[in-house]
Parts: sequence; structure tokens; C-alpha cells
Amino acid sequence: MVGSGDGAPPTTSVATETVTVTTTAAAPTPAQATMTVTATPATETHTVTETLEAETVTVEAEAVTETVTVGPPEPEIAFSGDGIYEVGVDIQPGTYVADAGDGCYWARLSGSDGFDSIITNHFGAGQTIATIKESDRFFETSDCGPWSRRD
Repeated sequence: MVGSGDGAPPTTSVATETVTVTTTAAAPTPAQATMTVTATPATETHTVTETLEAETVTVEAEAVTETVTVGPPEPEIAFSGDGIYEVGVDIQPGTYVADAGDGCYWARLSGSDGFDSIITNHFGAGQTIATIKESDRFFETSDCGPWSRRD
């Protein structure tokens, strides 16, 4: 295989070889024989390694700017469902908001002995806000949906 080094594809040439063998045989009458043998061409393998230099390509592109307006993240639910929650154990003091349906009721309680322990309460519909203080013992909620901490 022969390459010219100028980028042209390499070429292959096959060599043939003819061998002539002369023998004299010893027989009752000496004779001379001539024999011609044609040998099969040998197979040769050549590996050609060519190193090319890398080409640097510079592409210019127009800058694209996209403006995305994102609203505030959804508030994390602090507690949900109807029930009486113990302040400092079940829920922490703070301001909470709920998007209540019709008939939402909540109350801040100083104890668990009924009407006498109501500090303040609310009954209504729509968004409602309750601020639970460290001095509150319990917080009662009914039909208000999930509550999210607002502080």
C-alpha cells in the first residue's frame, strides 16, 4: 500500500514472482528435466496512520433573552383539618391564613373547658387570618380547610 502524503488515497500493488527450478534425475538413463513453478503472491498488510490537525470553527449566535415573571411560591400547609390543636405541641404560635369556604369557625382558647376558655373566635366565609399567641393553650378550627403559616 503506497500513500503519496498529499491527501490522495493510497494505492495497492500486487507482486507476482516466477521461480524456475532445474533438477537432474538419477535414473537408468540420465535425464534432465526442467520444471517451472509459479508461486502465489504473498499477502502483505500495511497500516497507514495519518494525523490531521483539528480545525477550529467559531460560530457567532445572536443572544436570546427571555423574561419570566414568577409569582410567590405556594404557601406550605402548616396544619389542616378540623380539630383542637395544642399550642406549642401540635402547632406553633404565629399568624396563619386559610381560604375558607362557607361556615368556617376558629377559636383561640385558654383551656379546654368550653365557652369560658374562648379568648377570641371567628365565624365566616372566604379568606380568614388567625394570630395564635404563645399564651394560648389551644386553637380550634372547623370547616376552614388547610392553614398556612404567614409570618
